[in-house]
Amino acid sequence: MDAAEQVVLQLVGTPWAFLVVGLVLAVGSIAVFLPSQAMVVAIGTLLVGGDGGLLPVLLLVVAATIGMVLGDLALYQLARSVDLGSKSWFARPKVRKARESIDERYRAAPGRIAVLGRFIPMGRLTTNLVGADSGLDVRRFLLSCALADVVWAAYCVGIAAATGHWSREQPFLVTVLAVVASILLGLGISAIEKAVRRRGEAAAAAA
Repeated sequence: MDAAEQVVLQLVGTPWAFLVVGLVLAVGSIAVFLPSQAMVVAIGTLLVGGDGGLLPVLLLVVAATIGMVLGDLALYQLARSVDLGSKSWFARPKVRKARESIDERYRAAPGRIAVLGRFIPMGRLTTNLVGADSGLDVRRFLLSCALADVVWAAYCVGIAAATGHWSREQPFLVTVLAVVASILLGLGISAIEKAVRRRGEAAAAAA
């Protein structure tokens, strides 16, 4: 733990921090096990607590957004190249029915679905695969991802900014609390979205 803390502390305040953030978030499009959200919140908390000004915080948002968009585009191209929709598993009746429902919602409002997906576990991977499988053109896909990634990055950095000023004396305690708060808020957003969608579906079925 001490070694990990030292690595993070050495990165913060250097250009390497932004490069690492971008790379991890790019790879995180597929490697969903990487602690992407925790890393962004942690570095953001330390940047705000270090009184480095607004510029480093904005650069963190930019680095996170660029890394995510590049990773999203790479996954989109990969999924299109292997034609996931033709695979036998995706052709099963239940899976096909679920895909058709998700595809329809995604094509109707790709930006909204992409934003919501960023706050749901495995949501980024899922929405990117749906975007590729739905036949959405690359321009609309990139626009929806850019919107979702900016919102997500600003959300994580906003959590960091809200707690960063208390991080001088207990930097990692505050960082852990900030990470936990961001995860809980994300789960809350996910739960609200699911509840609203189910109510809408129930109302449509009853009409």
